[in-house]
Amino acid sequence: MNNNNKSNRAANKLMRVTTKTHIASTALLACFWASHANALCDISPDNRYEFIESISLDGSELTDNAELSSYPTLILQPGYSSYRYREYWSIWIDLNKDGDFSDSGELLYQSQTASNESVTVQLPITEQMTVDQTQMRVLLHSDAVASDSCNYDGYGDEQTVTVSINSHTAPGGGDSNYQLEITPRGGSNEHIASITLGQEQRVSGDNSGYADFTSSTVLNIADGDQIALQPVTSWSTDWAVWIDSDASGSFDVDELVFSGQGRRDATVQGSLDLSTIATGRARMRVAMNGDGTALASGFRYGEIEDYSVNVGDGSGNDDSNEPPVDPGDKLYGSHVQWLHDSVKVKVFRFEFTDAKLSWTVNRIESEMQEIIDYFDEQSYGRFAVNYDIYDSEVQVGESVSQWDNRDPNDWKAYFADKLVALGETEYWNIDDDTIYLILAPQISDWGIKAGVNPGAIRMYDTGDTRSQAGGLAHEMGHAMGLHHAQGLDGHASVFGTGDYDSEMIGYGNAFSLMGNNAWDFGGLNLYYKNFFKSWNITDEVPQVIESGTYRIYALDHGQINGDIGIRLKSGNDQVTYWVEYRTKDGADTNGVQINTEGYFADEDARSYYYGTSFLLDMTPNTFPDDLNDDYDDFDDFMDGALVIGKSYTDKWGAFTITPVNKGGVVGTASAWIDLEVELH
Repeated sequence: MNNNNKSNRAANKLMRVTTKTHIASTALLACFWASHANALCDISPDNRYEFIESISLDGSELTDNAELSSYPTLILQPGYSSYRYREYWSIWIDLNKDGDFSDSGELLYQSQTASNESVTVQLPITEQMTVDQTQMRVLLHSDAVASDSCNYDGYGDEQTVTVSINSHTAPGGGDSNYQLEITPRGGSNEHIASITLGQEQRVSGDNSGYADFTSSTVLNIADGDQIALQPVTSWSTDWAVWIDSDASGSFDVDELVFSGQGRRDATVQGSLDLSTIATGRARMRVAMNGDGTALASGFRYGEIEDYSVNVGDGSGNDDSNEPPVDPGDKLYGSHVQWLHDSVKVKVFRFEFTDAKLSWTVNRIESEMQEIIDYFDEQSYGRFAVNYDIYDSEVQVGESVSQWDNRDPNDWKAYFADKLVALGETEYWNIDDDTIYLILAPQISDWGIKAGVNPGAIRMYDTGDTRSQAGGLAHEMGHAMGLHHAQGLDGHASVFGTGDYDSEMIGYGNAFSLMGNNAWDFGGLNLYYKNFFKSWNITDEVPQVIESGTYRIYALDHGQINGDIGIRLKSGNDQVTYWVEYRTKDGADTNGVQINTEGYFADEDARSYYYGTSFLLDMTPNTFPDDLNDDYDDFDDFMDGALVIGKSYTDKWGAFTITPVNKGGVVGTASAWIDLEVELH
């Protein structure tokens, strides 16, 4: 059996025992699926704790002997017996019917990021693909899976069904949905260069007359959104945009949502009219005719591009498959706060028969004092860190080599049981004010880690005599509920296109303790200071509701001389900008740093975690990423401040902000900067 995560999940057994009936029904469901499909290879995932709740195919329940046409849409819904773990999905089809999923192209989908929410997938099945009565496998998994699913026995669940692909279509192969009567003659001198919706740009380039981006690009749109269409041509252009609202496979007259004309390379702009379009996922067609009227069925010269869109109602909730979610019902986000005015760290020292700790009690006390001082300064005297060191070392009774080849989650389960046996009966209480620090000799190459459920930190004695206090403070942030302070790399623009995988820079806030400045005790950004309820940060970080000039003082000197920041709401009402002024941590003192709350609101939806901050780069691409260098991703943020004399306008048009002046004594709490804000 694959032991990855098993001990960790076993340690959570008290949270899982309440759902035995549900688990049993899941096992029966698994038997049902097994009886309705010929097993291609051995696979036995452990679905006790996470399982496939449902799978829909083009809006209906996926059943055995399903028919798949071109680009079918699957909605994959995970289920849980208790704790909502983040999972991955993979989908295979035995396209050549040789009894396995190992051939090239048979892995049709593999999620790149884990999630505990429903996942919508459009399979890359073209009109030319035709297979009768073969097997499709959908796998929910927590562990890594090779290109072939065979022999997987980790945590997760699977469904294997018989499917046919385009087996009941017109002669010639492929269904008739969305087919062009005429494919335009595009080329390098006549094509769609880019489309922009709001401030999200999709650059496509020359696609020889037609391109289908429905499986790779999903755009979020709402009625009234601005659209800009950029051609490459020496001729006049006629544009049209349709959305197949009724999923009929064609674009009807009443599904035209935009039209316009231009000359040569002129950008054509306007707004989308979605008054007759239903909310939800749909196919959008963009057509540019360089020699007449743009028709959805095609024309001689120009280009056509198809995209997937989520049509929203303007409220910011663009997922038609889920009802609107009250933010207060979520177990993560800005309303989730550390409710205590202090934290207690309980330190337990573990030793092996052949590996003793070199860390002394005096060293622990010294580094804890650094942490006490740090949080006292960051909170402006409003938060206390206390600690206790367990009297004696906890003896494991085995050699360290016996643990070197074991899973880190085995260690987590081991010390959890030890602590409970030592009287820490509240170890699993995530609502208390206690964090457990587990200090042990180095095991294999495991590194320092922390989690909030429970609030515990695993730290290893590597023999490094330098202070580890900054790293420990960072992990304390995690154990209380803070995410990493990320960066948003929009490449050529501030926000980019909204592609999380290419634009999220882990640890990207180069100034913050929770980002790339832990070891030097970088200051917490204002949004993360807001996590601590007793700090009352919003009292000194007002939300701007009228145009004017606002003075903010440096946030990073342990004192408050006035407002230490401002908050601005975006035009779509989903994003909050937290504007702050730093004079330490290597920040540019001639400008302000801006972090966002809510842009990738659910980028990590683990329960009991705070929302994630994203530092914006106001001078994008001055240090473009070297894709072969994993350690240069932070460079571009070092000059990312919005400096005096430069302006930034909200991506959704709500305001323009400009730093205009500064004063006070840099390096003290009296340093200030003035911001001119114009609300639109």
